[in-house]
Amino acid sequence: MHLLDLTENNLTKNIFKLCIPVVIENILHAGVFISDTIMVGRLGTDAIAAVGLASTLFFIISMVFSSFTAGSASIVARHIGAKEEDHARIVGAQAILMSLLLGLTATPFFMVFAKKMLLMMGAEPVVSDLGTAYLQIVGAFLVFRLIMLACSGILRGAGDTRAPMMTTIVVNCINILFNWLLVFGIGPFPKLGISGVAWATAIAYIIGTGLFCTKLFSGKGILRIKIGHIFRIQAGSIRRIIRISIPVTIDAFLTQMGFLFFIKIVAILGTVSLAAHQIAISIESISFMPGFALAVSTATLVGQSLGAKNVDLAILSMRRSCYYALSLMGFIALIFLLFPGQMAMIFQPAPGVLSLATVCIMIAAIEQPALAIYMVYAGGLRGAGDTVSPMIITIAGTLCLHVPMAYLFGITLGWGLAGVWFGAAIDWIVRAIAIYVLYKKGRWRRVAV
Repeated sequence: MHLLDLTENNLTKNIFKLCIPVVIENILHAGVFISDTIMVGRLGTDAIAAVGLASTLFFIISMVFSSFTAGSASIVARHIGAKEEDHARIVGAQAILMSLLLGLTATPFFMVFAKKMLLMMGAEPVVSDLGTAYLQIVGAFLVFRLIMLACSGILRGAGDTRAPMMTTIVVNCINILFNWLLVFGIGPFPKLGISGVAWATAIAYIIGTGLFCTKLFSGKGILRIKIGHIFRIQAGSIRRIIRISIPVTIDAFLTQMGFLFFIKIVAILGTVSLAAHQIAISIESISFMPGFALAVSTATLVGQSLGAKNVDLAILSMRRSCYYALSLMGFIALIFLLFPGQMAMIFQPAPGVLSLATVCIMIAAIEQPALAIYMVYAGGLRGAGDTVSPMIITIAGTLCLHVPMAYLFGITLGWGLAGVWFGAAIDWIVRAIAIYVLYKKGRWRRVAV
């Protein structure tokens, strides 16, 4: 893996060199997510709702904890851009150490409070009972997910998006295989139902962690981290990671809390709405792929450009990436408007679930352009080390728009699940406008990492 050639002539090549592996990686993630839902769908509506709610809770908590090391990616990118590989290795090693400690600290939380969390989210008793075992099993392996996320961020900051993609291919194939074997009890394997989905995920996390660590410790990439680097505490590097990561952590916490309240509002509407929401989210996740991939590539290019003292290239990276994101996500929005029912039918839902999911998919089309703008420019600002600006938008959006609008339209005005989704669309439109305004103000140019 070679360092990026940071020139304007190579910009488009660099954007797609970085983002295409991320798109493939996200397609694979979505494929597993969708395949999980299809397999669980054969177990009934309660099973869909249980896995959907439990997996959402696990995702939210794991993303909050992983955000404590999120700043390492932008710091690594700066050092790589400045050709300071030794400093990048030290930062990467400390991020892995922090992930290990955070995972070990948080795991008991899932063991003790799994059922209480599901009940607190408004799950009906049968959904709570089904989801508790799933949440406890995946929670026991949280440390592996956190290390995987840290390693992926380190490699992307260094400009290597191919290794996370290749690892994801293996991990997701393992996940799908063991889902099939353990959910339905194929051959000598026990029939575990919903618990089988959780064990398949746990096995995939363990193997994924091993693959990531092999890549970083073998010296075959841009960065070679020695095991000794991980257990040699570097207080200065940890402070830098925490300083850049604290706004990301606040951002992630509020975002995920917003999602929790969002899910709770959906749960108030009943199991049918919860199942329809799960199907619509599974389909909408497809639309996030180009935006997220271009946000990752933009963060890397902006961080490395600023490390090389080339502000103009950082600006051009954000602008051009946004054009690509708008084009791709606009096309997805058109598909959502034309074929919502056909997409929802893949999951073979009950008629009531199908009609609700179809409406939500059509509403998801409205927010695609706004999501494209927000994701790319937020990624660019974070790559520059300006994690405060996206945090401010998240605070305002979550507290003033996302949850209140969902409750207003969904519950107060009685629009049901469609109203909840419509409120979320309004939130993303406002956030897109806000992130562009803060980008133009230029604070990101002056941030020291």
